[in-house]
Amino acid sequence: MLSYFQAMLCVHLLKFSMRVKTIALLQSFLQLNSCKKQCLCDWISGLPDEILVSILDKLDSKTAVGTSLLSRRWRHLRSFIESFYFSEVVLPDNHCWVRLGPMRDYFNTHRDHHFVESLQWFTRLKRDTPLRRLSLVFSGSAEYSDVVNSAIASAAQHGISEVDMAIVVRMEYEFPWWLFSGYRSSPLTSLCLSHCKLSVPLDFGGFGSLTKLALVQMYMSLKEVQVLLRFCTNLVSLHLIGMFDIRILRLPKLKELILLMTPSWGKFKVDTPDLQRLEYCGEMLPTSTFQSIPCLEHVSLQFTDDIYPEYDADKLEDISTCLTHVKSLCLRYQIPKLVKPRTPATFLNLKVLTLNIATKHSDDLLWMFMFLIAAPYLATLRTTVRYLSYLEPHNGVIWDNVDFQHVNLKNVEMYNFMGRDNEIGLARLLLCRAPNLRCLSFNQARLEEGDDHQLVPPTWPMAETFSPRDIQFVLSKLLESVSFSARVVFI
Repeated sequence: MLSYFQAMLCVHLLKFSMRVKTIALLQSFLQLNSCKKQCLCDWISGLPDEILVSILDKLDSKTAVGTSLLSRRWRHLRSFIESFYFSEVVLPDNHCWVRLGPMRDYFNTHRDHHFVESLQWFTRLKRDTPLRRLSLVFSGSAEYSDVVNSAIASAAQHGISEVDMAIVVRMEYEFPWWLFSGYRSSPLTSLCLSHCKLSVPLDFGGFGSLTKLALVQMYMSLKEVQVLLRFCTNLVSLHLIGMFDIRILRLPKLKELILLMTPSWGKFKVDTPDLQRLEYCGEMLPTSTFQSIPCLEHVSLQFTDDIYPEYDADKLEDISTCLTHVKSLCLRYQIPKLVKPRTPATFLNLKVLTLNIATKHSDDLLWMFMFLIAAPYLATLRTTVRYLSYLEPHNGVIWDNVDFQHVNLKNVEMYNFMGRDNEIGLARLLLCRAPNLRCLSFNQARLEEGDDHQLVPPTWPMAETFSPRDIQFVLSKLLESVSFSARVVFI
């Protein structure tokens, strides 16, 4: 345990070197080393408060309770920590809110038995400063609901501003909204809830200060969601993931909207005139949806309905005419069947384009160049291709190669790069048709764009690094009858 804190200390000494004199800190460290034998359990008591608080802020609840016994100073500094995270289940590092659904088998084998003890300690903790963030992950069982609600009540009394909660077993747990009912000017600005219930009364006003709201597969009716949004008049960011039947959104101050896995059959209206960032995953949206969002600059789209193969091509062309002001665009879709694409309308302001495509191993990728033709001022292109073996043999895109030079493209990043012939063929085409290209980078890791990590399966393999043999093979293919001045980078 002692060597762990020494390592943590060295890291944080570097981070605070601009604010604290290095010589004084080193002298303090040497003095502590000399007195460790005299008081082994309290050797860190002489460190500056800001370093101790920073270390404590990064510990999990189980370790935090244990370390409070190491030093009298640490027990005192606990009242200055701004963020706390408590979990009844030990989650993997790549967990995400979308996957935090009922998972009884995993919970039974990865349960943290210090959960109740940690929450009771947190509830008794006396504070002189307000809390910033409280994150809770638990089973939703009635056995632990009281201790969880007591912790939330304590946080509300100390002016909590951000609350995150995810239920992993029983969705019947209801978030205790009544704990905030007595605060007409509540400091709560961010509320993120996953797999639980929330039903506020018609006269509730405790969420009037919220600027961010995230609802992930909540156990709520359409009316309950509408009532909740009615009170959130100051929302700037709204995340709705797996929430059904939401068809009308009227939020005048909203700047960020994330709609993932949200079926909405029929007309969908978004009345958010100040919206700047939109991420959507679901059925194809009507063209009229975008006409009331004139300030959109960053858009990410993934359409899930591929019943008719030519439907995507037609609608993408229609939607492109409504996204004339977009500066950053991410398109994620699966090539369903044999499709002859049409060149979308021109994106005169598009600077960054991300193409996240699922196709077969043998499919040609040269058709991606049609998006460069549609974006003459594009500066950065990012591509990531997933190869799905279960797609039908005739999948793919018919693309008539066009003799077009893209003079503004400066940077190309190819993710999930396997060195396949179709990937190298696309890279060669870009080198030939982008004379001012400065950098072409290959990365075997997957691309995380915005909230893409929420949709990535937990079994996705870790990326490997390029071996010298791999680099030599790719370069030999690229250099074959092609001359270019761009820098080639392997990550």
